[in-house]
Amino acid sequence: MLKWKLIAVLGLSCGITGVGWGLAQQPREPGFFELRIYTTLPGKRDALAARFGDYTTGIYERHGIRNVGYWLATSGDDAERTFVYMRGYPSRRARDERLPQAHADPEFLEVVTAMERNPDTRLIESVQSMDLVPTDYSAVRW
Repeated sequence: MLKWKLIAVLGLSCGITGVGWGLAQQPREPGFFELRIYTTLPGKRDALAARFGDYTTGIYERHGIRNVGYWLATSGDDAERTFVYMRGYPSRRARDERLPQAHADPEFLEVVTAMERNPDTRLIESVQSMDLVPTDYSAVRW
């Protein structure tokens, strides 16, 4: 009787291992990314970068948005006013679900939305946004 129980446990273990291996072999979505280019009001780029570092990145993380990278422009027109970042999601659908949640977060409403609606505290002049999906050979993937 013990022999059959051991065989049953061994068979169950092999089955669970096989299912786990099969799931691991499923193709993964490459991800969905947004490239955002901000032009700040004159002299406000460092304040915008600080706001992202102090608040926005944490808010995004809480809502499952990946902070891929943040950059300060060093060349080009208005470089001293240009702040660039990329955020990532598993898919476009995930972006469409997670981003509104992040923008409805009480901290986001207090720190970002309220500041940008007030002409005396606003930092951003304009925003360009581009949706991106990685190529098969891209190093950046979800």
